[in-house]
Amino acid sequence: MSGTVLYRKWRPTDFDQVVGQETVVRTLENAVAQDKISHAYLFCGPRGTGKTTTARILARAINGRTASTATAALGETDDLGFDLVEIDAASNRGIDDIRELRERANYRPGSARYKVYLIDEVHQLTGAAADALLKTLEEPPPHVVFILATTDPEALKPTILSRCQRFDFRRVGVDDMVARLRAISESEGIEIPDDALRLIAREATGSLRDGVNLLDQVWVMCGSSVTLEAAQEALGLSPDARAMDLVSAALRAKLPEGLAVLAAVQEDAIDFGRFKRQVVTHLRHALLNLTGAAGTLSLSAPEIERLQEVCEGVEAPAAVTALKAFSEADVRRDPYQPLPLELALASIVYGPPPVQAASAPSRQQRPQRQQRSDGQRRQGQRREQQSTRNLPRVQSQPQQEVAEQRQRPQQSTPPRQPTQPGSEPQEPAAPASAGAASGDVLDQIRTALRRRNQGLIATMLNGSCRITAQSEDSLTLGFLPSYQQVHMQKVVEASEAVSAAASEVLRRPVVVKCVPFDGSSSASAGAPGTSQPGSQPDNRPGVIGREAKSRFGARPYQSN
Repeated sequence: MSGTVLYRKWRPTDFDQVVGQETVVRTLENAVAQDKISHAYLFCGPRGTGKTTTARILARAINGRTASTATAALGETDDLGFDLVEIDAASNRGIDDIRELRERANYRPGSARYKVYLIDEVHQLTGAAADALLKTLEEPPPHVVFILATTDPEALKPTILSRCQRFDFRRVGVDDMVARLRAISESEGIEIPDDALRLIAREATGSLRDGVNLLDQVWVMCGSSVTLEAAQEALGLSPDARAMDLVSAALRAKLPEGLAVLAAVQEDAIDFGRFKRQVVTHLRHALLNLTGAAGTLSLSAPEIERLQEVCEGVEAPAAVTALKAFSEADVRRDPYQPLPLELALASIVYGPPPVQAASAPSRQQRPQRQQRSDGQRRQGQRREQQSTRNLPRVQSQPQQEVAEQRQRPQQSTPPRQPTQPGSEPQEPAAPASAGAASGDVLDQIRTALRRRNQGLIATMLNGSCRITAQSEDSLTLGFLPSYQQVHMQKVVEASEAVSAAASEVLRRPVVVKCVPFDGSSSASAGAPGTSQPGSQPDNRPGVIGREAKSRFGARPYQSN
């Protein structure tokens, strides 16, 4: 049939025509001959290695069919009707498709012995679809055979893998592919040398379908008479001579010669991606030749002669260095610029750039680290301030007023009042710590709270209270009217932490108590332990003011 591509026309129709899969073919032939047909097969391997073709051959073989003359020209099997069902799992991957397959599997084959289901690219089934296939795959009807094909067996569930006989298809070797391409060329009347066929086989990278396609491409461009140079031009490959010249310059560390080769390649507008692959391939061949493994290379006699000429007088370490440098060169960003390959060549000649060891920060780095630490400190302060934003806003006492109160001198002790005969003179209550001393103690308590991760409570004690009373086992904090609603409440809730901080500062066990405090010179009463001995506590405003004045050293009010 005219106009049919070669890979379809020459698709194998029998086990004997399958190339490069001897183990798989022999096992399947024995299974058919001994009538040991499994209910499920898994064919996995790279693309173009014959998985789907072998599955079709197996489907025909287990049903005792042979390829007809009409279909053999297209490389297809004879028509099995509804007894061979091919499903593309890439487009029919849902659970509904698998449910339909399960329902159709219950019907017996029409004219064949087995009904064969060929599921291609089975790894693309969804998780639900794969689970739905499990039961039918494990125990299908006796007249059903499943053949699963995939290029990624690792993506399949272990439960599916355990239910199938697995056959791994390997890449087709260069010699096997050249033999197959030679047979196709002779049948089609194509005159092509073995060197060109070997070049096509290497470009196919183990995929026979790709190799036949490349042969078809060369045939279309060059006609029935093909030369090696014409095949290189048709495939868009750089001449081997230029690649080998660059390899020779790299192995001998000749920078000018190598740069001249790259400049010539750039002038011809050759894709450096392909050129790099040729160079890396030749460097690999040189490494194998220098290490005594040249027997593993599938090269022609002229190529081996040229390779030995390039490797003459070169040591293996030089090939390792050059191969590593060129394989790491990235030409994908701009495949028509030689800079990555030029840098690779320069690194071979001059060596890689020195790697700076980790050392102490330079003078330029130290200010940056200092600024970074200062910024982190300021950020911590901002977080501490933001933690109080949710609290009601109150008017803070001006700093000047607080400073004046701290610097205000203490009032002198008032003179003793005359007493009645027979009565004991009463000493006025000792004044509490106030002024600078009170502020210093509060500052130390706030510092101790911050060390205990109580920054919010330390903020609540900043300018909102005074020490109104102090004894051996207690410390009374008086809160100003503007701070009694929120700040005093927060400190009361954290009284244990505040008491621990105060005990640390005063170096003795202390219990902190919180009481309201008048903003004027008078202190509010109600602080525990502040009443005069022998007197009864009185909560009237007048009495509260007199007791507070007495504790702070003011003259008590005497009414007649």
